[in-house]
Amino acid sequence: MVFNIISLVMSVMALAASTWGVSRQIGRARADSDLAMTTELLLTHIRDPEFQRDQRWVLFELASAHSPDQGIDLLPDDAKYRAWNVAFVFEAVSVMMRFEIVNSEILTSLTHYRLMRTWEVLEPYIQAECARRGSVVFPFFEDAYAVARRTDPEALHHRLGLKRADGSPR
Repeated sequence: MVFNIISLVMSVMALAASTWGVSRQIGRARADSDLAMTTELLLTHIRDPEFQRDQRWVLFELASAHSPDQGIDLLPDDAKYRAWNVAFVFEAVSVMMRFEIVNSEILTSLTHYRLMRTWEVLEPYIQAECARRGSVVFPFFEDAYAVARRTDPEALHHRLGLKRADGSPR
């Protein structure tokens, strides 16, 4: 009887240790995947020179060059391409963040200002596009904007333990 109880306790302990080990391995694999996907996203899309040019144009020239009244799809071809390019990249980033394919904290901290500014410039064009189509356009981008608005970058950096140049905490 005692032997059976000892065997049962040992089996439960072995099962618990195995479960813990598998859980840690899954966590490490997830972290590696997050890092790889986040790096790929940043290097191939966000840092892409064409995207950078298009984003600067959207942020600093779109509103003065074209009215948002007709949405995005009825803009002249060059303006339409630039606006769609920028909006689709942020929509893709936002989808990946929402479905936890990439680490949302990393991307939010890295893209916070640009994500917010880009949405704010494109919002009237997106709203007009929604009205023209009668359907939602870029819901994930809008969701990421809402999350970014509620995120205090300094508080996020402090919580992550980031330091200032002098070594003091943020």
